[in-house]
Amino acid sequence: MTRFDPRVLLLLALTGIGACSKHSAGQPPAANVATATQAAVEQIRWFKGNVDEAFARARAEGKPVLLLWSAEWCPPCHKLKAGIFRRHDFIEKTRLFIPVYLDGDDAGAQKAGEEFHVAGYPTVVILTPDRAELARISGGMDLNRYADVLDLALADARPVKTVLASLQQGSGELPPDDCRRLAYNDWLTGDVLTDDQAHAADILALAATRCPAAAHIERARLEVISTYAAVEALRDTTTPEDDARLRKRIDAIAAVLADPTTSRGAADYLTYLEDDFFTAARRVAPEKSATLRAPWIALMDSVTTDPNMTEADQINALASKLEVTRAFAPDQKIPADAVQAAQQRVDAALARTPDEHSRAAVVNSVLWVYDTLGEDDRSYALLEHEVATSKSPYYYLSDLASLEEKRDHKDEALAMLKRAYAEAEGAATQFQWGTDYVFGLLRMRPEDEHTIREASLAVIGELDGPDRIYARTRIRLERMDAKLTAWNEKNAHAKTIAALRTRMHDICARIPPGEPASETCKSFLAGHT
Repeated sequence: MTRFDPRVLLLLALTGIGACSKHSAGQPPAANVATATQAAVEQIRWFKGNVDEAFARARAEGKPVLLLWSAEWCPPCHKLKAGIFRRHDFIEKTRLFIPVYLDGDDAGAQKAGEEFHVAGYPTVVILTPDRAELARISGGMDLNRYADVLDLALADARPVKTVLASLQQGSGELPPDDCRRLAYNDWLTGDVLTDDQAHAADILALAATRCPAAAHIERARLEVISTYAAVEALRDTTTPEDDARLRKRIDAIAAVLADPTTSRGAADYLTYLEDDFFTAARRVAPEKSATLRAPWIALMDSVTTDPNMTEADQINALASKLEVTRAFAPDQKIPADAVQAAQQRVDAALARTPDEHSRAAVVNSVLWVYDTLGEDDRSYALLEHEVATSKSPYYYLSDLASLEEKRDHKDEALAMLKRAYAEAEGAATQFQWGTDYVFGLLRMRPEDEHTIREASLAVIGELDGPDRIYARTRIRLERMDAKLTAWNEKNAHAKTIAALRTRMHDICARIPPGEPASETCKSFLAGHT
């Protein structure tokens, strides 16, 4: 099932806004900024103009830029609106910035996303007037921390990569503010981790050791994010050297969990550590199971009742607790009483979140809980309700399609993916859901060449416009290339590939020479010519 976990205020991812306002046609060619917002963000005085104009204003006023990269359909974006963006202290701090609201479907938005190294929704980036990155703001923290993070960016105008470079060049203790900036930066939506996860793991672990001895929480946060990067980097290796590195990271997490106060300050980062970490821990340090399990469960229990956390983050903590319970149980099963308590908790959360921003975020977190519990029927019923009531039903249709595919109901799954594509709005969003439909066809009906050809031609057509083949759409296009290439093994579908190449050639011809998108465009399925 597709879900957006707490680290994605991406994602990573990752990678999910139902009430973000669309902008009118005829705006300037650069990415446009919201001129009106919904109730949850209306107190922030979003800049009225395009991105270039926002940076010009920032230079004139000597202020940094606070850029929110968002999308209409993403639940984590709703979480920002329901939590951080409603806090008076955060809103007041934004007066010291030029706040820019950038919707991923705006004209030029994907190109701006490429420039600022953002691909996951939502991402909040603090930038100097000359566009250097000062910091990123992650989700899932104690709500009281966000205004402090803005203060750190205001106090130190050095780009965060400069802070990292100085760390590598020196050998002494990090200044306290540098330590805090690194500890509260959102590493998962930038390029530091994605460029080289192994190096990122090492440099963040180094930062932890160089923080002041009294900075227990900052050290813990850096140890946890270093562990996340290390696990990702070493996911597919089992050499003695790599196992030793993993063992060191597991020991670091055990040390963080040993102090309840310290671990509470790193709880949001700890929820990043999911199945891959638990698998590694069981394999290379099985004797650590009890050392990790009991304090982790106690920590997540404390988060689920913390009023300084949004309800969605509280439910995310519940999901993390359930994953740990299952991962370190002798039979890897969650006890019946824990299942019942979790179901009661999420039922109560769903019953008291009528607000659209809170609702979308909570639903996404509840789906994580259901997925952990293996409650597919509950997931299905909840998703059906959201499809019927949401302003962005296509988002939930994709998850419904995943459940139907899991049940081997291929026709139903493909019908849902097709409907999701048809109902998606905005060029970038249509391309994303269109590629999901094409990927579904390739996976479930690879013999249906006619449908694959027609769907792929339509989806490629979503790129026919200025500044579209960047950021998320570029990544999606590369994935589409790889999947179609695999499908066309031994040139079994050469005529369809040729038709797709011809359509892409028409789109490429309208991209100005020298634009990065031009090369990406021309390389699509180029291996078949």
